[in-house]
Amino acid sequence: MTQFGMYSSATPRNDASAARGQWSLDTAYRYISEASGGYHWDTLNGINVDAGIFMSYIGHWSFYQFDNWTYQPSYVSSNTPWYFNGVRIQIFPSEKLKIEPWIVNGWQSYGRFTNSPGVGGQVRYTPNGNVIIIANNYFGKDTLGNPDRKRFHTDDSIQVKYYDRPGSTISKAAFTFTFDAGCEFGGGVTCH
Repeated sequence: MTQFGMYSSATPRNDASAARGQWSLDTAYRYISEASGGYHWDTLNGINVDAGIFMSYIGHWSFYQFDNWTYQPSYVSSNTPWYFNGVRIQIFPSEKLKIEPWIVNGWQSYGRFTNSPGVGGQVRYTPNGNVIIIANNYFGKDTLGNPDRKRFHTDDSIQVKYYDRPGSTISKAAFTFTFDAGCEFGGGVTCH
């Protein structure tokens, strides 16, 4: 999938990993939004393995507007990655539950800052059409020039749609609660 216009510069934005190595990754990937290959196993309710660059679904807000209940992302969405470069495994034990482990280059980064990949995952539970519960976690060493620094981040959300009247002046209403926490440690900093 290609990207042009505003997104061609907004997606790479503050990724400093492109400065590592001899390739100019921000220019090479500038017009590519997604490029991945994968395989689907028709077991349980589906198992997918994708490798490449793909959009992340962080919290309850998707990169793709048509997936969202809202028109604008929350402020904390700016602190979460919009894309991953690596491997994503999606396991659907049921129609309501998705478990998604990640092995990626880093936190919203095209290249890898150190020789260690970042790891994380998402658990998404949708008990019905009105409630979404999502837990995202990430751990990795991805500070440019400091291979001893490690980062942990969790982004957890619950969204409840409490009003749904198609055709009304106000057709839908929902509320959400998001909890974010994280820290960096090692390489000269501590979490405390």
